Amino acid sequence: MQLKTFTRSFSRSKLIKTWGKIAFIVSGIGATIWFLIRVIPKPSRATYPCMKAAAPIMSSFVIYIISLGAIPLLFRKTILNFKKAKYWSALGAIALSFVFLVVFNLNDAPNTYANNLANSVQDLDETPNTPIGQGKGIFPGRVVWVMDKDATNENCSNKSNDYWFMDQNTNQTVVSTMLVDGMKKIAGKESLQNAWDALFKNFNEKHGKGTVGYASGEKVVIKINLTTMGSGGRHFNSAMNATPQLCFALLQQLVDSLNIDESDITFGDPFRGMPDEIFNLCHDEYPNIHYIEGDGGDGREKTVIGSDDVYFNSDDNFQSRLPQAYLDASYLINMPCLKTHNSAGITIAAKNHQGSVIGPDQVASNQSMINYLHYDYPVDGGPSNQVMGKYRHIVDYIAHNKLGGNTLIYIVDAIWSGRNWDAQVDKFQMAPFNNDWTSSLFISQDPVALESVGFDFLYNEYKNYPKSHGNANYPLVSGVQDYIHQAADPANWAAGIAYDPSSPNHTAPVSSLGVHEHWNNMTDKQYNRNLGNSTGIQLVGVPASLVAGSTTSINSHSMSTDNSLKVYPNPVKNFTSLNYSLSSNATVHLEVISLQGKVVWTSSDIRQEAGSNVIQWNVKEAQIPQGTYLCKVVAEGSTLNIFTSKVSVIK
Repeated sequence: MQLKTFTRSFSRSKLIKTWGKIAFIVSGIGATIWFLIRVIPKPSRATYPCMKAAAPIMSSFVIYIISLGAIPLLFRKTILNFKKAKYWSALGAIALSFVFLVVFNLNDAPNTYANNLANSVQDLDETPNTPIGQGKGIFPGRVVWVMDKDATNENCSNKSNDYWFMDQNTNQTVVSTMLVDGMKKIAGKESLQNAWDALFKNFNEKHGKGTVGYASGEKVVIKINLTTMGSGGRHFNSAMNATPQLCFALLQQLVDSLNIDESDITFGDPFRGMPDEIFNLCHDEYPNIHYIEGDGGDGREKTVIGSDDVYFNSDDNFQSRLPQAYLDASYLINMPCLKTHNSAGITIAAKNHQGSVIGPDQVASNQSMINYLHYDYPVDGGPSNQVMGKYRHIVDYIAHNKLGGNTLIYIVDAIWSGRNWDAQVDKFQMAPFNNDWTSSLFISQDPVALESVGFDFLYNEYKNYPKSHGNANYPLVSGVQDYIHQAADPANWAAGIAYDPSSPNHTAPVSSLGVHEHWNNMTDKQYNRNLGNSTGIQLVGVPASLVAGSTTSINSHSMSTDNSLKVYPNPVKNFTSLNYSLSSNATVHLEVISLQGKVVWTSSDIRQEAGSNVIQWNVKEAQIPQGTYLCKVVAEGSTLNIFTSKVSVIK
């Protein structure tokens, strides 16, 4: 019985190996013919993405054939040399035969791709906590990391009837609370409504619209990540995509908390399918939102694409139309996943827009960028691309005026985290995950800081715990973070490139798109601002114990506290005036704090000019109990000024 079992197993193994070699030979012949037909008439085609994909297969096949033919020839040569007493020549032929024999055995079909895939591991040579670029946001360079292990079920098997996205494995209440906490922390506000209002005002001020909040009728588009779904895909499986519960939590905030009309919101991954697991959950509660996808049908809308090219790679190798919803939107919310990638190394918020552009010969249902926009990836591109200072089209995504330039907030969905484009869900080993799901959100207004933090998590996890991630080395390949460096500082741009993807002539290159640095170490995860410095990134943990320095005051400017705030009348029954002087133009708001430290009332942000200023506080309208309170006026300008005074409220 054992002999029969062994014989069957051996025969099956031999059959698989035989078919593997047949497949290798057929693909090798095809790749060689295709490469020669395309490249001989026009040598420049060798740089095309499809030719770069064919070249490794062709070269392996050629080596295989050479090795196969050379071995018997060299053995015959050896015998002849021995007969003629040419012993040194015979020994040389034996050695060469051995080399070809090794090559012949190594170039078996299963190893063809692996032997040509660059696997150079990058040891970071940057000094930790050395920022480059300029921080963006209300609190420049702030990235909020929210983690709650109760968001996911540690015992999820991610198999049939127990997939990652199911309610028994992802807790809606916890996820919704995480998003509320993260949004308040990124804006530095005590209420969710004030947090969003501050984000809209900051965005509009930076875009020359004045310090105004969201206006009724303005369009909002939300780009999520559904990479593994076909254009009309209807069901999730074990592959990780956008978390349904997080999608619902975001729409809930926009509609229920901010009162944005459902019809003014467009939601989806425009050229992929909208699965039932997301659609049914969200559509049942918010039926008038525009749920877009590549195919349309079953209540979804087919993505409408603008008629003109409006996106232009800064190396002039690609241009694209964009979804009409992007063109109509006043604000874009980018909600990617946290993943590694076998071509780009990592894929977070910037690369999420690989699903926003489209080829000239494509429609919404067949969009694919593998033949257009893989040529500058560090892994796909081979050793020549595994250096710093090469053109990276992902920078153009961050720089484009209707993509990164129109983004209100970035929310990285790391409730679950994945490996490779096909998103195999992995547990993380580094603390505080400790062999559990990541159960996290990363939120920022600064796209470069966000990519930097994401890179640090992925790079260190994959470098230190390779077996937990299939020994994949994607984030470790040299050149993976090149796009982050270039987005941070034009001094790092590729030679001859001026990043301006919003116009075909690239006449208005962007400046720094955000701030980059690496944390001090994998244990502490502290960035420059966490250490009390005034530049760089601050990783703010929720809870604060996640990262030391989460509660450090953060602003790119100096800060001063002035206790001479003049309040009149005081005590106050109905109205009072708070008087102070600003050294520069600033965005100002008032916080009223109880003696127990609780913020009981907060004003909206207002823009004020340098000089003497006043805030009027309607105490009667605030409806707070009689007692003594601390009034704190926070003024953010070229310096961060805080004015405080005690106020007595009487009835």
